[in-house]
Amino acid sequence: MTGATGLPLPAGAGAHGLPADVPATAGAAIRERFAQFGPRYRWVLLLTMLIGSMATMLAATTINVALPAIIGAFGLGQDQAQWMSTAFLASSTLAMLANAWAMATYGPRATYVFGMATFIVGSLLGAVSGTLEMLILARALQGVSAGLLQPMSMFLIFQTFPDRLRGTAMGLFSIGVVLAPAFGPALGGIAVDLASWRLVFVATLPLAVIALCLAPFLMPKGDRQSHQKKPPLDWQGLCLLAVAVVGLLSAFAGGNRDGWDSDKTLIKVVVSIGAGIAFYFWERRHPFPALNPAIFRYRQFWAASIIIVATGTAIYGSTYLIPLFVQLVQGYSPTAAGVMMIPAGLVMVACFPLAGRLTDRMDPRWLLTFGILCFAISGVLLSGVTVLTPYWLLVSWIMLSRVGIAFCMPPANTTAVRAVPQNLLASATGGVSFLMQVGGAFGVNLLAVLLQRRTIFHGEHLAAEMNESNAEFLFEHAQQALAMEASGMPTLSAFTQAFDAIGHQVAMQATVLAFRDCFFVIAIWFAVILFTVALVPKPKMQIAAAG
Repeated sequence: MTGATGLPLPAGAGAHGLPADVPATAGAAIRERFAQFGPRYRWVLLLTMLIGSMATMLAATTINVALPAIIGAFGLGQDQAQWMSTAFLASSTLAMLANAWAMATYGPRATYVFGMATFIVGSLLGAVSGTLEMLILARALQGVSAGLLQPMSMFLIFQTFPDRLRGTAMGLFSIGVVLAPAFGPALGGIAVDLASWRLVFVATLPLAVIALCLAPFLMPKGDRQSHQKKPPLDWQGLCLLAVAVVGLLSAFAGGNRDGWDSDKTLIKVVVSIGAGIAFYFWERRHPFPALNPAIFRYRQFWAASIIIVATGTAIYGSTYLIPLFVQLVQGYSPTAAGVMMIPAGLVMVACFPLAGRLTDRMDPRWLLTFGILCFAISGVLLSGVTVLTPYWLLVSWIMLSRVGIAFCMPPANTTAVRAVPQNLLASATGGVSFLMQVGGAFGVNLLAVLLQRRTIFHGEHLAAEMNESNAEFLFEHAQQALAMEASGMPTLSAFTQAFDAIGHQVAMQATVLAFRDCFFVIAIWFAVILFTVALVPKPKMQIAAAG
């Protein structure tokens, strides 16, 4: 027996060869796939999307443990090195807003294949880059791929899973998105120790190739008919947003070098704010906006969006800081720095499906409150870190932070998207992913700037205390000089080198204090975000039946 498409009907299929719980909003291309593969199609498609997302999102964080090696190879400062992470996040942010247009024009299949091919090209370019500019371009290409794929995956989950299973599916899919910050540093560290930082760029290519091979068979085609007019791409809106986002990121990153009150910095800020305002009014009148402002009319959406931005800041910002700290301060190898994130990743593997399932069964505001508190407490603990903090104590604090992220992301995403009507679903899913990446991009950018400024601040204040009126300083200098003389160094050389040794200790202590300040700021940020949970109305949702 065959269905309307001429394909054999799977066992247990309903009318027209479709499972009974196919969402009413599913397009013809998705229904054709259900008729071919049956109820298992949604799970196989979810696995394919998970593989592709893991490939692109692993690339987002594998670079973090390689940053010290890249800094040494190119002679970069923190404000320049952070562009390795920020370029990826900024480009993915912009690509996300072109996702709805790409899917409407070319369909999910073609968009997915293009995204994976772009990722492979960017990875190969990064592996052979000889300049900072080429590295940034390579990271931007990888980010474009991630930006195209993430909203598409969320959109297809809502198109293929009924409401009673969406939280579960979102929790499972989120594993791929958040395992990357956990396992990416470990993969990057192994690559750096085995070969060089260049291997980091190609370490995730096997997953990308697998996803690229599976996509033509499992991804649905577009539903647009050949006689239908192609929707216009909002080039003007994307350009305005690019100026606003990249301009602000550049202003913050260059503030230390150019001066925060310099004409160059002020021009960047003014132009960026102007572009942001122009973007808002342009989107209101565009027939196919890159980011539809209508989604922010719903209180449930914009309230959950604040938490989504905070989660992006947390997951990318902390994943940027922690590998740097354990390498620059505690002297761990890149592999050790990456491996310490694995236990936290395993915690997320356990917690994400649980959080997704609970989102289908209870008021997600309780889950959000629990998650935010966990991450805030973790930030407070990390703000007391020292050079001698034990490895496994750090690991436990990181694990607590990942429990917090796991109980924030699925409830916030699902709550936000459930708020909008079906005609705004694509815009909402793209908007959610956009907000997550914006939070991550500005989180990494601002934390890198804060780290550099606080290092300078603490260094100057500590150095000012190193004078002849400081008895502790004189005693430490005498001890250092005597130890060097005992090892055979001439008296004059030992006297001079003792100052250098103390200077190194001062610089190290300044770095530790700067990292502590950054972790404390993250903790305060999440304590403030806790109050936004009260703004989230009780969502209207279909509670899954027990059992």
